[in-house]
Amino acid sequence: MKLNSPLFLIGATAFLSLLPLAQAVPAPLQSSRPASDVRPVTFRFVADKPLKSVLVAGTFNNWDKGKNPLQKGKDGKTWSLTLNLEPDVYPYKFILNDGTNEVWITDPKAPAMNDGNGNTNSTVTVLPDGYAKRPGKKGDGQMTGSAVRHRSEAKYVVRLNENQVRLALRTRHNDVSKVTLETQNNLRFPMTLFSSNSLFDEWRVTASLSSNGSLAYAFRLSDGGTNTRLYDAGDWLVAGTYKPKWFRFDAKRFSVFKTPDWAKDTVFYQIFPDRFRNGDPFNDPKDVVSWGAKPTFFNWMGGDLAGVSEKLGYLKTLGISGIYFNPLFDARSNHGYDTNNYAQIHPYFGTNTDLKNLVSKAHEQKIRVVLDGVFNHTSVDFAQFASLRKEGASSPYRDWYFVKGFPLEVKDGQQNYVGWFGTPWMPKLNLNNAPTRKYLLDIAKKWIVEADIDGWRLDAADEVDPGYWRDFRKVVKGAKPDAFIVGECWKDASPWLQGDQWDSTMNYRWRGAVLDFFAFGSKKPSEFEAQLAKIREDYPPSATAVMFNMISSHDVERFRTLCKGDRTRHLMATLFQMTYPGTPCLYYGDEIGMEGGRDPDNRRAFEWDDAKWDKETLLFTQQAIALRQDHVSLRRGEYRNFVQDDGRGLFGFLRVHEKETCLTVFNRSDKTQTLALPASPKNAKVWITGANVATVKAGKVILPPGGMAVVGL
Repeated sequence: MKLNSPLFLIGATAFLSLLPLAQAVPAPLQSSRPASDVRPVTFRFVADKPLKSVLVAGTFNNWDKGKNPLQKGKDGKTWSLTLNLEPDVYPYKFILNDGTNEVWITDPKAPAMNDGNGNTNSTVTVLPDGYAKRPGKKGDGQMTGSAVRHRSEAKYVVRLNENQVRLALRTRHNDVSKVTLETQNNLRFPMTLFSSNSLFDEWRVTASLSSNGSLAYAFRLSDGGTNTRLYDAGDWLVAGTYKPKWFRFDAKRFSVFKTPDWAKDTVFYQIFPDRFRNGDPFNDPKDVVSWGAKPTFFNWMGGDLAGVSEKLGYLKTLGISGIYFNPLFDARSNHGYDTNNYAQIHPYFGTNTDLKNLVSKAHEQKIRVVLDGVFNHTSVDFAQFASLRKEGASSPYRDWYFVKGFPLEVKDGQQNYVGWFGTPWMPKLNLNNAPTRKYLLDIAKKWIVEADIDGWRLDAADEVDPGYWRDFRKVVKGAKPDAFIVGECWKDASPWLQGDQWDSTMNYRWRGAVLDFFAFGSKKPSEFEAQLAKIREDYPPSATAVMFNMISSHDVERFRTLCKGDRTRHLMATLFQMTYPGTPCLYYGDEIGMEGGRDPDNRRAFEWDDAKWDKETLLFTQQAIALRQDHVSLRRGEYRNFVQDDGRGLFGFLRVHEKETCLTVFNRSDKTQTLALPASPKNAKVWITGANVATVKAGKVILPPGGMAVVGL
């Protein structure tokens, strides 16, 4: 779940300043890394009207608006806060509360960036030690040692398979021209420059492990001139003749990552329970609104499990083989992310038995079922938190939450307990507390054992202690070895995708790339492929094969709306989704052309009057899903670049499997384009039909404006 941050500007001035950076004098052959990498950063905001509070939220605090309040100065209008941050580029926003309204604003005095999902944020750059003293420049005989970094941890080490490991090294941007991995047994592997930002370059290499699965290594860096240094486990740049202190790969810490095989073959359908289908009016709330009414954060429309059961045939005809449910448990709100009782299905949706029967019926149709698990926070009506509110410090659940003082009052601006995203209505659970952890692990197992569910989608998963997810994986996989675990993470999820926590993540970074290329047309084909390659390379192949790829969800505007109703762009994105590596997921109603803006408009009731459906979109979506299900190359084939022609707007790729090979290609230009097929395409055949679909003739594929094709070779 993600709280969207509306952008408002309210006649105020804001600015951010960096405190002066202390400069360290580097030792002759060592790095200038300080004792601590952190730097003090001061956020300041000057308001032109009285405010109750000013907060700052950004990637440095997981966008938790309640974590870092600014303090009001003596003049009554200047607010400030100093944080210690590691060197990096941090997106952020200010949150202003005047006692009546809360608004999120960008900082007009700071640089801005788009996060790839339609939000614009301010940025602050925290420079590493030594950056201000000299520029990063290849061939100048110097290297900025404070920027060089490698650790024997998930961010820098990825176990690819039984025999290979991928290693990464960070250096200053444009400071190093060549990096080589050197091993204790005198092997050398040239590293490749993988990615860059304004501060750092990242180098990567794939190395082979010894027969016993071990590897001892160090890095040799050259600045392009005469300067060559070694970087080793001592965390120093040393003379090139120095005998290194070897980094050592520990196979026990990086076991081979295995993900559920069935997920590669599955197309999921995401259902927001209250808005899909009302199958049992008798469990509707008293204040239920009419089906199709304008959605709000608080109204209920009557959707339930009986409605889903009633429409399993529709899903099967569409080609769906997996259902991902938004929260089903008893909760305060229609979205269900404020759980009252993890052991009970919400009475508005049905009963525990109803879920068990639905899962059984879905399994008969060969449809898997994954539930949304909200294990980061609860509602204020959850029994343990209710006890804290009533009994105060004498409650036996004192350590279930992050309590700072009593009494607990549920209100905006409270400071006595930690709320998710700063929200007082969703108190954050303390999963380091043994009874809390055991309770939720038991819940994770309960629904697998009792209802035979096939996995969990984990809400706000990157905000939970990784140790909990390691225990979670053991419990869940112990109950069902091929259960699917998908964590919600809007950034690079590689730390959680090393084989000891999640299997997959909701691939919002991939969605951002798809939006840029298909919906907005803001990226060229070569830039699109670069975005995709970065995401693929960030994850082990086993995770890439089951990335949860969606173009719409309950947390973002629907793709059709972002396309401004353009059907062709929507269909191109859908075909791409169904032919690209990973596990596709449709958001309910996208297949009939449903639209929706930001929350809660993206949670409209499903339109069951088929006279109002976009039949062309439905038929094309159905065909694209069937294409994926019918061809193993689209589910399990190796991804290979084929064409990224910026001048002609062509983008295409191959999926290569031992049984078949196919080409998916798109023409994003407004002119007909012709593309030569790979060598010897004697049996080339277009696998999909419909408007804007290309044709094959004389070894070439002919694409109309906005055209697309999947060609079997």
